[in-house]
Amino acid sequence: MPPALRQRASRGNVSPIETRNTNGGTSSPRANGGSPRTRIGGSGGSGGKLLVDAPSKWKSLVTRASSAFAMIAGFVTILAAGHVPTILLIFIIQGLMVRELFALAVEVRKEKDVPWFRLQQWYFYGTAVFFTYGRFLKHKWLESSIVKAPERLGAFGLFMFAHHSFISYIGWMVGLVLFVLSLRSRGLYLYQFGQFAWTHMIIVTILMQSSCFVANVLEGMIWFVFPVSIVFFNDAAAYMCGFFFGRTPLIKISPKKTWEGFIGGLIVTLIVAPFAAAWMQKYEWLICPVDDKSPLRLFGGASGCDVDPLFVAKEVTVGSIVGGFESALGWMVPHGWVATVARALFGLETMRVSWFQVHAVVFASFASIIAPFGGFFASGFKRAFKIKDFSDTIPGHGGITDRMDCQMVMALFSHLYITNFIRQPGLMTVGQLLLKIEFLTNENLLRLYKAVGKMIVTRGLKLP
Repeated sequence: MPPALRQRASRGNVSPIETRNTNGGTSSPRANGGSPRTRIGGSGGSGGKLLVDAPSKWKSLVTRASSAFAMIAGFVTILAAGHVPTILLIFIIQGLMVRELFALAVEVRKEKDVPWFRLQQWYFYGTAVFFTYGRFLKHKWLESSIVKAPERLGAFGLFMFAHHSFISYIGWMVGLVLFVLSLRSRGLYLYQFGQFAWTHMIIVTILMQSSCFVANVLEGMIWFVFPVSIVFFNDAAAYMCGFFFGRTPLIKISPKKTWEGFIGGLIVTLIVAPFAAAWMQKYEWLICPVDDKSPLRLFGGASGCDVDPLFVAKEVTVGSIVGGFESALGWMVPHGWVATVARALFGLETMRVSWFQVHAVVFASFASIIAPFGGFFASGFKRAFKIKDFSDTIPGHGGITDRMDCQMVMALFSHLYITNFIRQPGLMTVGQLLLKIEFLTNENLLRLYKAVGKMIVTRGLKLP
């Protein structure tokens, strides 16, 4: 909790969090009646009861399901529109999450004495957006900005990409200077520095993780759609299992979560994941990455690509499927033990699967076992602030942040998994190579030009 909030909370007559009311003033969350920012204890008077025993559980189920269907319909519509609308959706969700968390620590009366302070927060966020997205977008479009763009525009793009990190740093330093100049009243120093730290914590926890979704979209829409979908599905499966069978509390900070829901969600998700992966890998617009062969278009998916063998189903032995896991656990288990157990469980020597389906099981395992701890973390965070939800944007679900807490964990994991175990990390893109060529002297640039020309002739290649 920022120091200013903690200081005010300790006075005894002020709630730790103040929110804006409809008249532009401030109000305590506990005074908001039906507002979702009420003291923790559940909704509809169910308190800390398990969901299976809650008297309003059916009403809650209908509200939650209605919102879920509306979100799924909107999500599918935007996905069908293509990469650009999907990326814009991610930007909007990021902005809404940041807005909810900025508002969480607002003290309106003090902000009246600090003009432009909200604008400073959004300036730091904008600078972080430029730094974060510029790092991986430049490898995708640097070549296009040089080859296809007008000469002056291409030169400007090359300069921005080549010196991206320095420009980002200068942008942040400008924000720091403006922040220092805004330190006017001694009574506000602690509050302002608390907000400064709060702003950067939000940037790290929200922007840095969720931006990995954009990187996944550029690798191919399927690398965004599948991780997001499997987290949503696991959440729904765990909810339904807990709704009907939940009796044993799972974790203290989230009393409505049960072991029955957690384990049931895991089992159902592991069963569904490979079949969902098999269905998704059939669609070219999902599996094609965004590159020069499949450029980014305003609407619609990638324009076509060579199908990656990763998405092609073939007959493989059970031993080859689990071989990677056995190699990773080689020092822990005897050789061949994992394959023997797998054959005993499934009764098969060979299976017709794609490697994407195998990776899908890994994603499903993480989404079911580890990703929920992002939600538990958020639950503990809300309890520290004595609020139930981050906002009331989505009926039955709370705010955008409440719905995306597990997705933040999944975003970073899926990106790191793709870059470490699926894509070949040793290969350099044309964009990465051009960044290095930019720093060559004129003499060395001409030498490189002649050498590349000889390589092209030797390989018998023809210029398009």
